[in-house]
Amino acid sequence: MRSLDSHNKYPDCLWMQLEAIPVSSAATATQHLDLYVSLNFNEHWQPLLGGMVKFGLQSGTLKLNLANTEIPLGACQLAGDFKLLPIEKKPENQRGEGASDREETDETDYTFCHASLMGDDTEPAWKFEVKRGNPLLKGLLKSAKIGELTAPNFRIEAVFKVAKEDIYVTDAEGLWPHDITPNQHSILERILTLYLATNQLQPALSFAILCDDSSALKRRDVEIVPQTEESLLQEMVDRIISAETADFAELAKIANLNPAEDFAGANLRGTTLNAVDFSSANLDRANFRGADLSDADFSEANLQNAKFSGADLSGAFFGNADLKGADLYKASLALANLSGANLENANLVEVNLTNTNLGGAKVESARFGNNSGLSEEMKVNLQQRGAIFQEL
Repeated sequence: MRSLDSHNKYPDCLWMQLEAIPVSSAATATQHLDLYVSLNFNEHWQPLLGGMVKFGLQSGTLKLNLANTEIPLGACQLAGDFKLLPIEKKPENQRGEGASDREETDETDYTFCHASLMGDDTEPAWKFEVKRGNPLLKGLLKSAKIGELTAPNFRIEAVFKVAKEDIYVTDAEGLWPHDITPNQHSILERILTLYLATNQLQPALSFAILCDDSSALKRRDVEIVPQTEESLLQEMVDRIISAETADFAELAKIANLNPAEDFAGANLRGTTLNAVDFSSANLDRANFRGADLSDADFSEANLQNAKFSGADLSGAFFGNADLKGADLYKASLALANLSGANLENANLVEVNLTNTNLGGAKVESARFGNNSGLSEEMKVNLQQRGAIFQEL
């Protein structure tokens, strides 16, 4: 029994299918249903403002609403790390709006994802996130078993939702000139991301309904999300392009973006953000590769799984910041202050640690190696606190 009603708004980005397979037990002479879900992730080209924008997902949430049945969380089998299989090309009638033949799918391309179980027995949910080292969820999770159903007259509604921090713009054509600054580029991409999150991908990216009574197929009422006119979006894009400043904080102000709230998951690669104030900001999974972040204030900020490889963080303040799982490979933390920061599972291989303050920092399972400026005494101290030093 497959999904009796389903809709994949942008199947090139996400295609979802729900399936229940009857299983008989000879020992008890009873029958139950095994519930499976398939998810196919890829990138999608979307027409916008006379041009095209390409986006994919870094993460997203699958939620089940169960009626007349339940799946105890302890019995849910969909959890942990998964290897996504090479992408399956879909027939023409399953391709999303704006899809084109401009590029061929790499049949060997795959990523790893992690599924975290949440919710309760009647509304279980899973947060899917790309594993470190991969930019996007890309590939197929095929027929992953969720659990077992035993009650008759059941109804299951599956919805896959995304928020602004889940979406990642990977390319754009015909939307702005090529000679803009990296700061302008990052702000423009963020404007488009927030527009997509609010206007194109709500209230759900995909949904599916499975039940043994066709009269129960009607979807529940969903919240109507206010839409922003494309003309207002075009006006904002034009203001950023014509701005007579490259200062990140000023550009964010022009775009009505809040640095503390609107840049989780953002692409800030190669930007100039020296002395910027990101204190207490949510920057989970933000991409700062190659950025100039010297003297920036990241105190109390959420920087879990952020990407800083090759970035200049000299003199930056990370007091009590959460850098769990962050990638700082070959970054410079010279003169930086990380007192009280959480560096658990972070990658600090080949990081410049000249005069870096790591007092009180949590370094359990943090990886170090070939660090300039690191004394032998400090190395021993870090090892005693749980740090791992790799031989290079």
